[in-house]
Amino acid sequence: KKIEEELASRDIPMLLATTPGVYGTMQGGGIGDSRVTIRGFNQQNIGVLVDDIPVNDMENASVYWSNWDGLGDITRTIQVQRGLGASKLAIASVGGTINIITKGIDAKKAISYSQEYGSDMLLKETLAMTTGRMKGDWGITVSGSRKTGDGWVAQTPIQEWAYFIKVEKRFKKHLVTAGANAAPQQHGQRSWQQPILTYD
Repeated sequence: KKIEEELASRDIPMLLATTPGVYGTMQGGGIGDSRVTIRGFNQQNIGVLVDDIPVNDMENASVYWSNWDGLGDITRTIQVQRGLGASKLAIASVGGTINIITKGIDAKKAISYSQEYGSDMLLKETLAMTTGRMKGDWGITVSGSRKTGDGWVAQTPIQEWAYFIKVEKRFKKHLVTAGANAAPQQHGQRSWQQPILTYD
């Protein structure tokens, strides 16, 4: 309920900013450039997972939220663990762990369409569908969205598509999941000092 009411077209870290011990910021102000810290540890020391699969960069352990834009449209729950925990995964999670669980076979059958309007020409359209559990214990979740806008901060426009598909099959006590997502986009960043020529 909180995700549906508060996330809107923001990045997931901005929703987590209301969680005790978690700090989310827009960094340079561009969509997809958000950063999150847990108990003072930055993203390189936080394990971020989507459906229990680590998504931290393999080289520097960063998380590029622009790659996961549109994920909020099909997120069911977000689990946040502060500090170390027992894990069988080799991930850098000394600061904590964030696990984003998407809708799937256990969700109710539904089709939804939404339009979001905001300041600075922000427009987001989303079409999502989940079948719930079908015959033969199969389940499919599909989502697609389009986001455009000039950006609230100068020089941070956004042109983006986001796609997500997940197919699940339950075998008694086991659940096999195959998923794919993409977020092709062009978005501006303002992470650097601006020259006076910009304003002259």
